[in-house]
Amino acid sequence: MAGLVVCGLMACSKDDDRIPNVTPATCPSAIEMQVPAEMQKLIYTDNTGADVLPLIVGESAQLSYTLTPNDATFNEVVWTTSDATVATVENGKIEALSEKGLGYSIVTVSPAGMYSGSGVLSTLKVKVAAHLQQASEISLSAATTEVYEGEQIALSYAIEPEATTYRTLEWSSSDASVATVDSKGVVTGVSTGGTTTKLVTITGKAMDGSGVSASIDITVKRIVQPQSITLDQTYSADNGYAFALNEQGAQLSYTTVPAEATQSLIEWTSSDESIATVEAGYVKFKGFGEVTITATCPETGNKSTLKMNIPAGLLRETFHNPDHYSIYDAKQSGNGTTTSSEWHDGYLTITTYTVNATTQRADIKWWDLPATLHAGNYPIVAIKVDDVKDLYKADGVTARNLNFDVVGTSESGADYKALGNGNNKYTGDLKCSDGSHVFIYDLTTLAFGTGGLAPTNESISFRTFQLKYADIKTINHQVTYNLYWFQTFKTVDDVKKYVQDVDGLTYEVIK
Repeated sequence: MAGLVVCGLMACSKDDDRIPNVTPATCPSAIEMQVPAEMQKLIYTDNTGADVLPLIVGESAQLSYTLTPNDATFNEVVWTTSDATVATVENGKIEALSEKGLGYSIVTVSPAGMYSGSGVLSTLKVKVAAHLQQASEISLSAATTEVYEGEQIALSYAIEPEATTYRTLEWSSSDASVATVDSKGVVTGVSTGGTTTKLVTITGKAMDGSGVSASIDITVKRIVQPQSITLDQTYSADNGYAFALNEQGAQLSYTTVPAEATQSLIEWTSSDESIATVEAGYVKFKGFGEVTITATCPETGNKSTLKMNIPAGLLRETFHNPDHYSIYDAKQSGNGTTTSSEWHDGYLTITTYTVNATTQRADIKWWDLPATLHAGNYPIVAIKVDDVKDLYKADGVTARNLNFDVVGTSESGADYKALGNGNNKYTGDLKCSDGSHVFIYDLTTLAFGTGGLAPTNESISFRTFQLKYADIKTINHQVTYNLYWFQTFKTVDDVKKYVQDVDGLTYEVIK
């Protein structure tokens, strides 16, 4: 069969006279396409992850290739194009065709005789444009504008308009002795010249002769070895502070000597990574228990530790993190309306949906599951929320029902459902001076519809955890109410103290 190559034949034994000795053939194991240096700088990566070479109609590019190993017995190759109406290729020379072929074509080079399905190939996406579209605007950005000596940061950029032909930039540094920048926009800090910091300007210029460019100032920082570190103990378990697992993590505060020490040199470790991990001073919570976080100065060996407690049963949502909050509206809809929620620093505004001509509803759902309660550790469940009976009294609202719909399983395998087993079964109600209410559910006295009282010696993990805020009557339009926080406490007195000391409010005991 023409083109068939058999590689790796073994020489037969000299004692076997039937078959002569055969020298083994070496087949290519890899092939790499080579683009001329003057065109390499034009290649960009598109949103599919492909390398793209832009060409204008009538342009050509002579490509080459390298084979591995370089002494391969069979070194002939085949060039192909996926769309010959866009670009042709012959002996590595690509020709961008007429305007009828605008678009892209995939050019491939493979070893002859084995290119079909062999996996040994190299490709390049060629995009053909009718004419040169110059850039009108360039913008530069970076995750950080600071870099230490010897370290790197990657710059991002955007070129307008979207149809700009050349999508790469020519990069330059205002002072290469301070920082350099490569063809991909990666900045390397070189030296501050002995000062603490030094500023350098990085510029990206369009490749199309338009003269359009953009610049960004980068601060190069001198590497300073930390001699000692002191972790802030405000939130230490030894001081009685506890973190909630649903908070996900915490950024530790600390000081170093010297103050300008390079923080990336500090080494961080966790005593139990099943409870929490740590990176660059940020602790990520994984499970319940106590864990010790240690920060070490590598040059001196000086250390500082912080003991953190993440106890079972502690839930805390106070809406101070816009990127993560555990509880919000249950996403309900009806009669052409839907519930929604809007985050504010310190509270959430929830909009109801229309059940019927006289009734509104908007349940509150815990999305960060499982939610874990432990009646022995934190038996008091409390939620600070507007009571629509007060808020919309003038609009005719006289009723609403709060129903704690939960489904969970204890560590020993017992099922627990429906806290209080009915509407408005909260054991306490504090009306705060801002008009909101704190509804309290005491796990030591309030039984579940299934399972009875919660055990005090083990936790219950809930796969459904929702406060139904329903049967808001009588009103014929959507309304909003604010949810301020949802937390568990050790005692009712702790709830009252929190309202007074943290919220800064007075209250009236309604129930």
